[in-house]
Amino acid sequence: MSAFLYEENWLKWSFEIRKEKKKNYDFAYYVYQDERIIERIWYKEASKCEEILIKPIYSGAYKIRLFIRENKKIIFNEISSTLWIDTLHEKQIMTTFPSEKIFFSDNPVKYVFQEAKKDVRYLVLSFSGLYATEFQGGPPVYNHMRTLNSVKAHKLFILDSYQNQFCYYVGFGGEMDFERSVIALITKIANEYKVPPENIIATGSSKGGAAALYYSFKYQFGKAVIGAPQIYIAKYLEQRASSDSMRLRYQNLLGDHSLKGKAFWNGLILNQAYQARTFPELHFHVGKGDFHYTDHLKILLQVLDEKKSGLYIRFGRL
Repeated sequence: MSAFLYEENWLKWSFEIRKEKKKNYDFAYYVYQDERIIERIWYKEASKCEEILIKPIYSGAYKIRLFIRENKKIIFNEISSTLWIDTLHEKQIMTTFPSEKIFFSDNPVKYVFQEAKKDVRYLVLSFSGLYATEFQGGPPVYNHMRTLNSVKAHKLFILDSYQNQFCYYVGFGGEMDFERSVIALITKIANEYKVPPENIIATGSSKGGAAALYYSFKYQFGKAVIGAPQIYIAKYLEQRASSDSMRLRYQNLLGDHSLKGKAFWNGLILNQAYQARTFPELHFHVGKGDFHYTDHLKILLQVLDEKKSGLYIRFGRL
């Protein structure tokens, strides 16, 4: 039995049968996409060497269950590994641990969803911050899984991984193509579990805090819990881009037109604050003396005060 592979836009699984005289062998298989059977191939005579070939049309998680019979008696019944296939971009996407899944839209979005044990109508979103390893070229990582462990709500941890780097859950150069995929994922989960927008709680710190603010303002979520967010995103990254890999990632984020990109990222959250008519319930946390307050959060609070929106804000120092 060979490994289940994706090669040249085909799913491939080959196997050999050690045939014995006076015995007949045949095989059948099921094809699964996202845990649902999409094709059943009934038994047909098996040769010594067989290869199953499947051309995936739609993106998703694929696997095969193979049955082999000897004189009409099943002697083999096993399921293959799962392959996550992005048919739009014609590539396989690897997951890092069993509970991680991939939502396919304009762009693939990696996520971990934890369903509440009881029937609740709240959904907590966890947007990840920038890890120190990312400044040196490392991959994005999830945040707050242990912190949110005791929270009695559905929890959706979303990885900020776009073209192998962070993008503040938006995209490069103001394209917003990753954002469209992220909000499609959030909407799908919320609809499936009957969670209204006012019961969605966006959380995050640093980069994740900026994303929680942006998404909760733009998509009218009910609450946001934000730790030390960046408001002037381009300014922050320009100051922190000390390594070659970080400078490259920063330039990717700005897009082809650097000046326009800087203006876009520095105004991303403030623009939503100016445009919004209603606001979520906001809970801010920032360390004493943290530059995120003086250089970033203070200006947002001034804008919100000018709006005289009457929104509820709780402010805590850590």
